[in-house]
Amino acid sequence: MKVTRRFSVVAGIVTALIFAGLSAHVLYSIEQQRRHEAREVGHGFSSRLLDRFNETLGALYLMAGSVDHQSGAILRFDEQAANLMRDFPLLRALELAPGGVIRSVYPLRGNELIIGHDLLTDKTRNREVHLAVSRRQMAIAGPLELRQGGVGIVARYPLNLIPEDGRGRFWGLSIAVIDFPALLRAAGESEFDRLGYRYQICWIPAGDEACKIAVGDQSLSVDTADIRKIGVGLAEWRLMVQPRQGWVTSLEYWLAALIVIFGGLLVGVCLNYFDRSRPSGRLASPAN
Repeated sequence: MKVTRRFSVVAGIVTALIFAGLSAHVLYSIEQQRRHEAREVGHGFSSRLLDRFNETLGALYLMAGSVDHQSGAILRFDEQAANLMRDFPLLRALELAPGGVIRSVYPLRGNELIIGHDLLTDKTRNREVHLAVSRRQMAIAGPLELRQGGVGIVARYPLNLIPEDGRGRFWGLSIAVIDFPALLRAAGESEFDRLGYRYQICWIPAGDEACKIAVGDQSLSVDTADIRKIGVGLAEWRLMVQPRQGWVTSLEYWLAALIVIFGGLLVGVCLNYFDRSRPSGRLASPAN
C-alpha cells in the first residue's frame, strides 16, 4: 500500500508538471498574440501621426517663400502665414527668425512673449537650432512646453541667402509650431482608450539618451511595454503601448494555477482510489 500511495503522489506531481508546462505555453501564446495586436495598434497610430505631421511640415518649406533669397527681405509674411494657417489646421504658429532671433510670428496674439527671443543663445533650447544651422537641414524639438504656454512640436528649417557670387550665407530660420494635442487627436489617440490600452509618448532630444515623457501613462516601463521608435528630423520619438490589464490577466494566471493544482490532485486521488477498490487477487480457501 505504501508503494502504491507513493506512486500516486509521484504521478500527481508529474501530471501537475505537465499541466504547468502546457499552461505556460498557453499563457505565452496569449501574451504573444496580444503583443502582436498591440504592435498593430501602435503601427496604425504611428503611421497616422507621421502622415499628419509630415503634411503639416509642408508649411515650413512654403514659409521660405516669404524671404527674398538674395536680399533677405521679408515679403508679405502675415498674408502668406494666414493662408498657410488656414490650409494646415494643425499649425499653432508660424515664425521667421533672421539671424536666429524671432522677429515675425503669426498669429501675434498669444505669442507676444517670443518676439525677440534669440534661439542661438538660449542654452536651454538651442541644441536643435545649432544642429539645423550646421547641418543645413530641418530639426525637430519637442513635444515640449512652449514659452507662450501649451505643448507643441517646434520644427526649424535654416534659410540661406544666395547672392550673385553663388555662395550661400545663413539668413535665419523658418519655424513652424505644431499643436501637439491636436496632432494626437488627428492621429486617433482615443483609440488607445477605446481598445483598452495604456500608452506613452516620449521624446529623445538630439544627442541625448534619456526619453522625456510628453504624454500618456508615466508608469509604463520599457521592460514590459511594447516599444515603437518613430524617427523624425534630428530627433526621435518613442511610443510605448500595453493592455490596461497587462499582457496576461490575473484571472488567467489564477485559472492556470488552479488547472495545475487540481489536475495533479485529480490524477493522484484517482489512482489511489482505483488501487484501493481493486480486488486483492488472493483467493479465499474453500470451506471443508
